[in-house]
Amino acid sequence: MNKILITGGNFINKGAQSMLFCVVDSLKKEYPNSDIVMIDLFPSLTANDKNKYAFEIVNMHIRTVLRLGFPIVKLLVKPKPISNPEKEIMEHFKTADLVFDISGYGVSSHNQHPLWTYATLFPVKVAKKFNVPFVFLPQSIGPFNFKGWKKLILFPFIKKYLSYPKKIFIREPKCRVELNKIRTEGVIDSFDIVLQSEKVDINNIHKAHSNTAHYQVKEDSIIIIPNKQLTKLRPQSEVISLFSELCNHLSEKGYNISIIRHSADDAQICNAIFEETKKTNIELINEDLDPYEIQQLLAQSSIVIASRYHGLIHSLKLGKPCLVIGWAHKYEHVMKSFNLMDYYFSVTDSSTKGIIESTDKLLNNKTSLNKSIKKYLEAIKGINLYKDIK
Repeated sequence: MNKILITGGNFINKGAQSMLFCVVDSLKKEYPNSDIVMIDLFPSLTANDKNKYAFEIVNMHIRTVLRLGFPIVKLLVKPKPISNPEKEIMEHFKTADLVFDISGYGVSSHNQHPLWTYATLFPVKVAKKFNVPFVFLPQSIGPFNFKGWKKLILFPFIKKYLSYPKKIFIREPKCRVELNKIRTEGVIDSFDIVLQSEKVDINNIHKAHSNTAHYQVKEDSIIIIPNKQLTKLRPQSEVISLFSELCNHLSEKGYNISIIRHSADDAQICNAIFEETKKTNIELINEDLDPYEIQQLLAQSSIVIASRYHGLIHSLKLGKPCLVIGWAHKYEHVMKSFNLMDYYFSVTDSSTKGIIESTDKLLNNKTSLNKSIKKYLEAIKGINLYKDIK
């Protein structure tokens, strides 16, 4: 296998970045002689930034996706300067031996803009054109509860291109129910890429990397990871109030608290929560940390309260007891898998009082929960999803 493409990852969301690094590392170990090329649909890196990585990064901005998908758009929209040339992008797809998608949550009618569903499936369309095998690595797919024009136009597009991939790995049983509307063959249950991966070899990711930690939290701190997505399902003022009341409650009980940004999108809400809580034992780390730095911070924590999916995944991988305030069924499935449903809350129908009470319970049970999480984690480790691909 000479060339493998990866689509769906990016450097903006730390979950997407973590999945990217885990897959690059796994592929370099599984296919050591292959060229690994990432196609970045959310390009944010300059040429100089990209050169720091030990794999090739090709920028394909959404404008380029639209220009390539709809030729008439070329008359109306110029390509973004950050994008690689369109001929170069198409040549990568044409010469690829295999394409992996790691979107995480790209094809759905729930809380998902149709444009991003199209962008997620565009690489499938191009791979199909050149007869290149395509695989969706573990992610959440569906639901497909489209209405109006989306049901008439978008769902047939989804149906056409989700029928092409050689394999689709799904993270939750509900995904299978949705995919049964399209296909039943080649759909495989799996766990999240990051959760089941072994320790990443930094040399497979960076040409040079310093392990020096730029930020630290106090030992046994409570780490809180908010998520802007929650404000799409509940008023922003209520989300901020929920987190700030929780932080203040824990602060008054004498705990050290660190509010950590897990995605560039969360900068504003992290600031807003911190402004409502300002106490001497509450700190805000609202910086663009890489996944290694985030894991170093989580490793020092006592418990984690997460609203970012991969904030939860990173924490569980370290054996950290977690409370989740989530917005999609993917959170619930993970918490069920680790027998942590007493600490799972949906943002749409949860009270601050209930969350505070469960957080206190989590703190009281953190030692036994740490042991049980590690037990469940052992059962997941060692899974090699590539055996189902070959």
